[in-house]
Amino acid sequence: MMRCLWLARAMPFPWTAGDRIYTAKLAGALAGAGVDVTFAGYAGEAPPQPMPGVTWHIVPGGPRARIPSLLSAMPLVAARHETSAYHDALKALASQGSWQAVVVDQYGMGWVLRHKHLFAGRPAFVFVTHDHEESVTGMQWRDATAPLHKRAYMGQNYLKTRWFERWIARNSDLVTTITQHDADLFAANAPGVPMLPLVPGYDGTRVAERVIGAETPRAVVLFGSYRWSAKQANLKIFLDEADPVLAAAGVEILVVGDMPEDFRRTLEGRYKAARFTGFVDDPAPYLAAARMAVVAEPIGGGFKMKLLEYVFNRVPVAGLTVCASGLPDSVQSEMLLEPEMPGLLRAVLERIDDMAVLNAQQQRAYIAAEHAFDWSERGRILCDAIQERRGAASSPMDGQQTYAAASTAA
Repeated sequence: MMRCLWLARAMPFPWTAGDRIYTAKLAGALAGAGVDVTFAGYAGEAPPQPMPGVTWHIVPGGPRARIPSLLSAMPLVAARHETSAYHDALKALASQGSWQAVVVDQYGMGWVLRHKHLFAGRPAFVFVTHDHEESVTGMQWRDATAPLHKRAYMGQNYLKTRWFERWIARNSDLVTTITQHDADLFAANAPGVPMLPLVPGYDGTRVAERVIGAETPRAVVLFGSYRWSAKQANLKIFLDEADPVLAAAGVEILVVGDMPEDFRRTLEGRYKAARFTGFVDDPAPYLAAARMAVVAEPIGGGFKMKLLEYVFNRVPVAGLTVCASGLPDSVQSEMLLEPEMPGLLRAVLERIDDMAVLNAQQQRAYIAAEHAFDWSERGRILCDAIQERRGAASSPMDGQQTYAAASTAA
């Protein structure tokens, strides 16, 4: 049996954010393909759940403080997660027999590649990405609505992220991406490194039947986690433009998901049409209480996992065209997509009272997506790709030397 050491920032629990869900489900799918997976990371906000084929290894302590981490040549998330406790855990795990694969989960764990020499037998090093972070941090830096001091921080973090993420990709044996678009971006700066797009699967709730009628509230729903600064910026961008338009039309905006309490208080005092639920154990009642779902996130790329929640809960989707990246054309064609926010808001108001069209849209989207998102298939594809790369794994010292050169250049 192939053994895989999966190195992440933290245990992916609870499943309140897309990156946690993607990490946990992909690791579980790889285990389901017959791989013995040991998953290491700091303790999460909830204890790990049993998952067949996965052993959870909690690293003592937690991330560094933010302020000292700013002095590192690495981007903030990487500097915070490289601690002496994680170094000790890495050494101990590396010595536990032969590993055929080592997963570096997200760019915040890229520092691990400096320590390839700890592993005997040249395992394949797999960089599992959740986004093209160079693009995301670049968008954050260019956000003219952010305060000047924040843009200054974002600018230096973007430069660090740019070189660091490119270095990780170039020193990996395989890069997995969440969309083909991200794969193309990584391939441009890591020539010769195989790219493997792995669009998320879905094994959540599937609503067998739903009819949107006149009694369904005239509301749109936004579902997600709003702990990350980019998610908060996207929400404010949307609400600033959408709230006066939808409020004037008598349309409510349901914002469902976890967010810092101070951020929530700020938003509640600013907008008329928006209602904020905070974290909810079961989003189903809120999804059922809306005629449409909106996905309007101009900052950031990747795959929006909430799209699958909407489709399989039979909520018609309206969104910015860029936010549907990674979905099959057959599913995208059943969504109301517009390239810019003003056009999107006009389209929502034109559609929200047309029950026949809304019901036809949610029905066709469900049928188009029904067999397209199988996690077990993703696990088999990843397992096969790792097997192919094991014989071509890079020299254990290549990463360390290249990292040193990149750090000096930065």
